[in-house]
Amino acid sequence: MPSPASDRGPRFEYQHQDSALSLAAGLDEYYRGHPGLIRPDTIAPESAALFRPHDICHVIFGLDTTMVDEAMADLRTVLSTDVGVRRYIRYLRTNKEAQQIFREVGYLRALVATVHALPRFLRALAQALRSRRRWPWNPPEEHLSKPLGTLRAAYGIRVL
Repeated sequence: MPSPASDRGPRFEYQHQDSALSLAAGLDEYYRGHPGLIRPDTIAPESAALFRPHDICHVIFGLDTTMVDEAMADLRTVLSTDVGVRRYIRYLRTNKEAQQIFREVGYLRALVATVHALPRFLRALAQALRSRRRWPWNPPEEHLSKPLGTLRAAYGIRVL
């Protein structure tokens, strides 16, 4: 199976399918490994309601912050969480910080990354169709102390 980040393999422990890191420790590793990210504790609560669950999706699905992995995070959020397409798109369209990121990145770069991710998109779609349980957009607090490998097994999540 292809590695989650690229041909170079996973950069972080949270990206390994059976990682023993707790979700909280994986989220901490994600933030430490990407110091330039907008952190939910530094923004308005309405923005944090989008960014924290999005960052948790990066961790639970084993994704990095490359353009392709950002596209995958959006797709897996829509396909494999309980947030729903309308609610997620509304977040992206109305949130000032999300809009600023899209302006900085550029819609064309985002589209190109989406095209590059197409094979992984198809695997994510197949996995979502097989899954009987969706990851909660706002996971319960007790999930933070559970190992990522255990959570992924419980929700039928494969790091792609």
